[in-house]
Amino acid sequence: MASAAEQRKRRRRPKTRLGKAWARVRGFFDRAAGLFPLTWLGVVILAGCAWAFFDYGLEQIDLILLVIGAVGLGIGVIALLATLLAAGLVGLRHRRKSSDAPIDIECGYPVPTGFTLPRMWWMPFVSVTWRWLDPEAKVRIRPHRFALREEVIASHRGHVSTIVRELEVGDIFGLTRIRMRLLEQRKVRFVPSVGQLERVDVIRGMAGGEDILHPDGPAEGELYDLRHYTPGDPIRFVLWKVFARSRQLVVRSPERALSPIRQTCAYLVAGEGDEPAAGAARLAVMHGSLGNDWVLGADGSHEDAKRRDQAVDLLARSANTNEEQAGRGLGEFLKRRGNFAGSVGRAVVFVPGRPGPWLDAVLDQCRGATSRGGRLEFVVGTDGIVASPPKRWLARLAVRERSYEVAPGAVAPVTTEQVAEVVKALSSAGRVIVVDRMAGRMFADG
Repeated sequence: MASAAEQRKRRRRPKTRLGKAWARVRGFFDRAAGLFPLTWLGVVILAGCAWAFFDYGLEQIDLILLVIGAVGLGIGVIALLATLLAAGLVGLRHRRKSSDAPIDIECGYPVPTGFTLPRMWWMPFVSVTWRWLDPEAKVRIRPHRFALREEVIASHRGHVSTIVRELEVGDIFGLTRIRMRLLEQRKVRFVPSVGQLERVDVIRGMAGGEDILHPDGPAEGELYDLRHYTPGDPIRFVLWKVFARSRQLVVRSPERALSPIRQTCAYLVAGEGDEPAAGAARLAVMHGSLGNDWVLGADGSHEDAKRRDQAVDLLARSANTNEEQAGRGLGEFLKRRGNFAGSVGRAVVFVPGRPGPWLDAVLDQCRGATSRGGRLEFVVGTDGIVASPPKRWLARLAVRERSYEVAPGAVAPVTTEQVAEVVKALSSAGRVIVVDRMAGRMFADG
């Protein structure tokens, strides 16, 4: 069961010239129809009232129909004039508006945008509502004194510079209605929600230590470790007491001085249902789970982020990645981080919980990295895991399919079969962690 955000991603835009022309024509007629001030109900009622007033009321002197027709026509005319006046005032004031103050909106939570419209309290017949056409978001209108304030709830991350609103002005009886579009030039960034996750435990690797006597010296400590004798080992390191008891040659070896890896490479793979993975990546960056020195990359961008503000912007822009390009930028990212293999050879890859074309692309990109000695760790993001539906037709008839309500800013839950396919495929390339963003839970070791 796909959410509205996933259906929007899968929706294909017309690629042919005929399809594009038809889309323009249809959009033109939709806008033209929105400017017509009467609804179908208004046309029927006004036509009936006019017929009752003129044909029966005036010509046949039917006083009942005369009063009914006059009242209906009067209400219709007043509602029409009030709607036209209100639409004209709002349209002239907010036809093209620009704001230099960018806003950040976290998906799944109501956030005020600062956009307001007058309540038209001096026009009791008029009702004013609006919605967002682009980008996609749910609008809540909060009355406050003499103004209507806007709050939006975003369902998916993104980055836009123009807001297209559709304003609807009508009367309370539903007789008249005018729809118009309002454009606002404003930078809006929708950041992925972290849900109920409090932390993302990303285990940090170990590298050669720094507490040594000389920069050119080996990263070795005291002779505390033990291992079996190999030809060429100094004979003075042999433990003869152990040889006397076990008849095995054991030598002392220098202890390796280890310290945590300073830099962690992180990457977000964009694909169908990638919002939980993006939220987990944002949480890891904001809470310092990647360490003090980290680098973040994402699909759809050839630049890497090393600061938190850059990382959040990079995660928001990754929503524009095409499905065919999902996961194909991981190899280039690892190549840009030339020190991935060796002492700093560790990367954390955030991936969706639903299999798709990105899975094969990621596996192909990871083969070269693991062959160079790098270590990979995958964080699979989900918004809930449900049981897979039965495959046999008889079992499907006996078990009623459950419908799951998707919370704002979330995606549809994945099935156990889908997440098992992802975990099994990625386990061959590295360690896998599954996170449930809505429940705030983590499942390690597959």
